[in-house]
Amino acid sequence: MSATPDTHPTDAAASRPVAAATPHSTNPVVRKTIISGLSIHMQMSSVAGAPIAYLLGDVADNSPIQVPEGVSLVNVGADLWEENFSPWCAPRVFAKGPNFGDGAQKTLDTLINQVIPWAESELTESPAYRVLVGYSLAGLFSLWTGVSQQVACGCQPGTATTPQLSGPGAPYVDASVATFQRIGAVSGSFWFPGLLDYVDQQLRGGVVGLTHAYLSLGDREARTPNPQIMHVRENAELLASRLESAGITSMFELNRGNHFQNVEGRIQKALDWLVK
Repeated sequence: MSATPDTHPTDAAASRPVAAATPHSTNPVVRKTIISGLSIHMQMSSVAGAPIAYLLGDVADNSPIQVPEGVSLVNVGADLWEENFSPWCAPRVFAKGPNFGDGAQKTLDTLINQVIPWAESELTESPAYRVLVGYSLAGLFSLWTGVSQQVACGCQPGTATTPQLSGPGAPYVDASVATFQRIGAVSGSFWFPGLLDYVDQQLRGGVVGLTHAYLSLGDREARTPNPQIMHVRENAELLASRLESAGITSMFELNRGNHFQNVEGRIQKALDWLVK
């Protein structure tokens, strides 16, 4: 794990990141659609078996974020983040902000049962692995998804098993192999109530189907009088350590700036680490 700051911060005007990229693969397949309220913009590599990165956020066709040749990218845009990316209900943390809903399960079901089948319908081979990356509350969703994917000990991909629910708020998944093997929680909402206990519960409950986890924060994100958010860095470091102890290759990276700085640069760093 690492906590080395950025050396070249830049400002980002929006609190919610643009989630798009331009892969350099030869003749990528580009398609767009809307599925159950989620805006999908995909650029699929022509390389057979290419890894696929699913990037959560606001979708835009033109972005400086890039993925390497031989990696496909599917951008997933969603509205009402406090509802769609929150795993369980929680009170608001800002006076004028909304309360948090419990729509993460519905969002994940849509990803697994509708978005992934549509995006990967024309592939000749299954992807080598799938990556899920989100910023802020979408980063919380990525982490929650990753640790909720329990896999059966001793099972190999392709083994017939029964999907199961592993704890409160956990998604139904194929018990033989996780849908997303690598996750990125960039400037994630690691302060979210109940998150530490839930991750501990999942790690104790069985074999989590993650191989890699990337967590990051800005070095000024914990400098707040808000009594809930002020523990965000402490929580992030604890989470990264516990994931590593569970056998998941993990990285915690500390960037310069507050929550809204260098958003695209931080996403780029996460993708670069997760697909290297």
